Amino acid sequence: MTDNVEIKKAFSWQSRVVDRALRSIVKPTISRVRITRRVMRYTQLGFDAVTLALPVHGDVHIAPADVGGVPGEWLMTGRDVIAGRVVLYLHGGAYFFGSPRSHRALTWRMSRACRAKVLALNYRQPPDWHFPAPLDDTISAYRALLERGYRPENIVFAGDSAGGNLALVAMLRLRDMGLPLPSSAVLISPWTDLSCSGETFTSNASADPLLPVNAIRFAAKSYSAGEDAHHPLISPVYADLSGLPPILIQVGSTEVLLSDSERIAANAQRDGVSCRLQVWQNMMHVFHVMAAWLPEAQLAVAEIGAFVEQSIASSGGEKAARQRARLVSGSNY
Repeated sequence: MTDNVEIKKAFSWQSRVVDRALRSIVKPTISRVRITRRVMRYTQLGFDAVTLALPVHGDVHIAPADVGGVPGEWLMTGRDVIAGRVVLYLHGGAYFFGSPRSHRALTWRMSRACRAKVLALNYRQPPDWHFPAPLDDTISAYRALLERGYRPENIVFAGDSAGGNLALVAMLRLRDMGLPLPSSAVLISPWTDLSCSGETFTSNASADPLLPVNAIRFAAKSYSAGEDAHHPLISPVYADLSGLPPILIQVGSTEVLLSDSERIAANAQRDGVSCRLQVWQNMMHVFHVMAAWLPEAQLAVAEIGAFVEQSIASSGGEKAARQRARLVSGSNY
């Protein structure tokens, strides 16, 4: 266990209500679904539709993106966004559902908290694509940002669940390619062991209010598509993390993926990488998307903003300029 673990206590009645609703309705429903190729396609569509109910502030500006041949969207909100500062966001969804649209309730808050434009990628996913397609897309988009003049010191990688995995393995690939790394990374409930061997994968199976283990195992096999799940670019818990920039990890204490976060934090400490692990008591997987109702989620996003400010300043990035950022449609941004 890392020495830098921070325990964040749950304190709101809203979190208790959400926890009960997930346990009694959502998780049992997911557990009964037999996942097939067709179900995967419907899940992608259905998840986008359901998440439209999550509120997005009226002053959020969204524009379609095509960066390095990878589609996605630019998103920006607030008056304090600093031109040249970018959060490259990689959505979760077990590598078979989710999209920039489904995660807007989180990405707009990231833009405001980090004073940055957010580039949310719509990377390729199963069932049509498998490893390493999402990784290739992330590398292509990041290289395109550098080619357009964005400084690595002003770029932050962020992602939740499978997107947290993708943010981490993308940095490993960039390190091995000898390319400049972003200033830092924010990993929200990251899924870092697709061999599903973490201790809490078993011990928290009943405690987790959202994720059924059978669905996670299926998604892991679907994404790895015959590759060894212990490959460090599939399961970064088996990777050498040396040379990576500072990392912030936020995870719920009852998640089956808790040990995925704990092991990454311990490995970072082993390899000399600055890493903060925040364990939020009794919080669901990626509870940040419920920030409209959960005070704990609002606080977690604020913690992310403070971490990003500090990491960009420490890396020599822009922190004081007040150029007004703007969004335009298309691939020329």
